[in-house]
Amino acid sequence: MPKILILTTNYGNGHVQVAKALKEQFILGGHSNVVIRDIYQETNPRIHEWTKKLYLKSYTKSGRQLYRLFYYSSNTFSKRNYFLLFPYGYSKLKKIIAEEQPDAIINTFPTFAVQYFLTKANITMPTYNVVTDYCLHHSWVQPSVDKYYVATPQLKSQLIANHIDQSKILITGIPVQYQFYQTNYRAFLLNKYQVKSECKTVLIVAGAYGVSTEMKYICEELKKDKTLQILIVCGKNDQLKKELQNKYDQDNQIRIFGYVTNMAELFDIATCLITKPGGVILSEAVAKNVPIVLMGTKPGQEKENALFFKRSGAAIFHQRWSRVVKDTKKLL
Repeated sequence: MPKILILTTNYGNGHVQVAKALKEQFILGGHSNVVIRDIYQETNPRIHEWTKKLYLKSYTKSGRQLYRLFYYSSNTFSKRNYFLLFPYGYSKLKKIIAEEQPDAIINTFPTFAVQYFLTKANITMPTYNVVTDYCLHHSWVQPSVDKYYVATPQLKSQLIANHIDQSKILITGIPVQYQFYQTNYRAFLLNKYQVKSECKTVLIVAGAYGVSTEMKYICEELKKDKTLQILIVCGKNDQLKKELQNKYDQDNQIRIFGYVTNMAELFDIATCLITKPGGVILSEAVAKNVPIVLMGTKPGQEKENALFFKRSGAAIFHQRWSRVVKDTKKLL
């Protein structure tokens, strides 16, 4: 059985979730010889943690400006092949390939290390890019990649405009785990999460980079309506979880969660979703047919995802928290 190597990294959670969704589908299809490796975490854990902290700073006021410059100038960098001068991860990738002996490679995070390795080693190996947003960051654009899997016709057009052969591009949507296509027994879930059947439920997915100030504001405004109940998922943001638990521990309108593996169950009891616009959480909400309200974003892929969904009539999007609350109430 051919071996498939899926390369990803955990800048945010979306790239890893797509890797897991792909592996799950391979296994469900009878192909179990699949392995996931975090190329940048394994390359240098210290540098990886440092760059993750820099990524986190992109959610601060000053960090937004720097990230905007990086994101929107990536097209120029790519055209000048600047990234090819820095094939970060190449040495580790060489060891990973020696260990795993894969027959094909799938990238759920854009890296030039794969193409650099294959060129330098003079090896031919099928390589696939699974784009994890509804917009195109130009580090995904690598002409030697065999296939691109994208969410929308617009993304296909953007790749073609960047000189990628259209025969290499498939419009597939963004992969989500099988749980989002299953139907859960609602009465069981209401009891499991202690949610009142007569109340409408707002699910807020704050994620790793949720900000306590905006969460508290949204909660305080929404909980004024006693017919609402609020579920907040903090992900791996332990500080946010602790702050919200300290404030709302005795509040029967609000439930606080950390990192959850059964997100599909929460979608099944949600009347609507408030979230930041990561490509994967948006795809999960679409799969579960849950109305979406998008709150303040940082520049780059988040903002582009949000604008795409807003233009498509698929989500409400506002940068101001007060408008988020107002439109959530109107939507409910």
